[in-house]
Amino acid sequence: MGNALETTKILIDQGCQVTDTVLHCAVQANSVECVKYLLHIGIDPNTLDTNGNTPLHWAAEKGYTECLKLILAKSNKTINLNSKSKQSTALHMAAENGYTECVQILLHSGSAHSVINDKKQTPLHLAAKAQCAESVEILLELGADVNALDFDKRTALHSAVCKAFLSFHVVEVLVKWGANVNIQDKYGYAPLHIAALNELSQCVDFLIIKGADISSRTVGGMSALSIINRKTPTSINTIKKKLDQAISLNDQASAKEVELIMDFRYLLQNPSQGEIILLHTLEECGQKSMLEHPLCKAFLYLKWQKIRRFYFVRLIFDAIFVLLLTSYVMTALAHDCYNKSKNIIGDQQLTESQELNESKHQNACNLKVNMFNIQHISHRIIEFVWYILLVFTIIIIIRKLIGITGFTSVKQYFLSITNIVEWFVVASVFLTSFLYGNKTYDWQNPIGAFSVLFGWSNLMVMIGQLPIFGTYIAMFTKVQKEFAKLLLAYSCLLIGFTISFCTLFPASNDFNNPLIGIVKVLVMMTGELDIDLLLKSEESPVIFDVSAYITFILFIVFVTVVLMNLLVGIAVHDIQGLHKTADLSKLVRQTQLIHSQEQALFQGCLPRRVINFFNWSARVTPSAYRVVLYVKPLNPTEKRLPRDIMEDALNIARQKRLNTVDYKQAVLENKMENKALVEEIKQLKEIVHHQQDLLIQLINKAS
Repeated sequence: MGNALETTKILIDQGCQVTDTVLHCAVQANSVECVKYLLHIGIDPNTLDTNGNTPLHWAAEKGYTECLKLILAKSNKTINLNSKSKQSTALHMAAENGYTECVQILLHSGSAHSVINDKKQTPLHLAAKAQCAESVEILLELGADVNALDFDKRTALHSAVCKAFLSFHVVEVLVKWGANVNIQDKYGYAPLHIAALNELSQCVDFLIIKGADISSRTVGGMSALSIINRKTPTSINTIKKKLDQAISLNDQASAKEVELIMDFRYLLQNPSQGEIILLHTLEECGQKSMLEHPLCKAFLYLKWQKIRRFYFVRLIFDAIFVLLLTSYVMTALAHDCYNKSKNIIGDQQLTESQELNESKHQNACNLKVNMFNIQHISHRIIEFVWYILLVFTIIIIIRKLIGITGFTSVKQYFLSITNIVEWFVVASVFLTSFLYGNKTYDWQNPIGAFSVLFGWSNLMVMIGQLPIFGTYIAMFTKVQKEFAKLLLAYSCLLIGFTISFCTLFPASNDFNNPLIGIVKVLVMMTGELDIDLLLKSEESPVIFDVSAYITFILFIVFVTVVLMNLLVGIAVHDIQGLHKTADLSKLVRQTQLIHSQEQALFQGCLPRRVINFFNWSARVTPSAYRVVLYVKPLNPTEKRLPRDIMEDALNIARQKRLNTVDYKQAVLENKMENKALVEEIKQLKEIVHHQQDLLIQLINKAS
């Protein structure tokens, strides 16, 4: 173990039994002379120790190049033999420990670079994990597969970003040799996910520039951008640079007219998830301002032109559904026309003699719903309307069930208030049916009332998703939220006034019950002040009258004046803020709307022919030639994009060109400065040499 060659010779000469493990020990101790002697006397270099390793394995694992050369010179039969422990070859061991020279020796001696260990890892995986760029380069030069997958479906690029030390250089080498930056492992993690998790901002920036998809998601639904936001926020600027790179001026175009190139390939890296997924990820992760980039705005505009027809079809369909539901509820439930047309009063059906007495009730029903001069509403008409409504409902159920596939989980699907409301409206169609007893019941009226309210509210939200109406619906929902917070903050004050009024006006029908009283107080907040409350209490004691007047005046001041004006002020402030961000809000709503439409069209379990039809009719880029758009921004006849989008894109392209020219000029000036500096240094050297010669001459003369 100490490279004592003479001692080894003496022991062997004295008859010491030489076993195969002696060579293993000599290699582990890096006893080069002993290894050379043992091989010379005939020790087999291909034997295995108790761990299943040959001397070659030990030499590679320890990085002992001289021992490695000696063993390979003697025999290379076990060069591709797998060890028992990890099924690793000598090349695996050398690569795992970052021994570049050993890797080079083994490869040139015939070691296979594609062999795998027990985790299906190639030597390239282990070299990348060891952060050894030299070993990685050597393996790739000799033909190693840069995108080979291990047991977890990870490539060498995944392994390279698992550690921080020198990872960037390895990533550079792998990408240079064609590593796919968007391959995801079996858990859905791409190299960009892992680099961001390990806070390797330099690697994250490099991967984004090389086309890594920031919208790719893990099995758990976590996007790469969400990790970047938390771990490497400085890389957000790199995304903007990548968007800028997609806009350029066409240098090959005619000099008479400016032509702009808009390359949408960066936005379309994950076509299986839809064309809008990257923009949706930006919006979802709080990077909404990036939607204002000309490339994003241009794509949203083109996408909306393609997909809006499907949205209008759905809007018309839902409008017809709500109208049918409203007509059924109004006739069958609100005016009890179904029961009356079948001569049912309460739980009994009328006889012929009773029918005549109840005819006036039926006529009253006809008059109340007679909007189109209909003289009689038969129960068959109501049944016909309900069955048509049932067909629409079944279609909606199928659409909603297909839509579940667009969510990461059923829980997430039902956490959406919109989905809950829509399912309630769907369920109400069955709950308000006449099928249960061939008649309608009183308990169905409240369900019908809420279903109509929710149906029309949902239709309002759908209309509000249109870019042209979105700002107004956003104002409504914003003021609604502020009012809810304000009401919650001042709820104690309102409850206090309610109890005070109930105490001071116990004889009033409005305040003989606190529940009715709180409703009355909310009505009074709007300015509907009932002064009769003070005038009706004629026989009350004076102290009651004074207390009532004081409480009433306090209510007017604190609630009707102060609280309501505060609400109006907050609403005006919020509306002004919405107007300032109206353009961005429009883009956000447009992105959300298009994403929801794509989820409905592409993510469901639809037949292949239907999906192919949607691919050609709803996608901006159904084929590769449409990925790049050429527009002439200064041409008045150019109508494919709005003028403001083309102007913004043109400004970016021109600025890029100026920056390129400035950079080239700076490089040229730097070269000229370096050249001048070299000349000055040469002149200084000549002066120094001349002075040295003069000094030597003076010394010689003096001596």
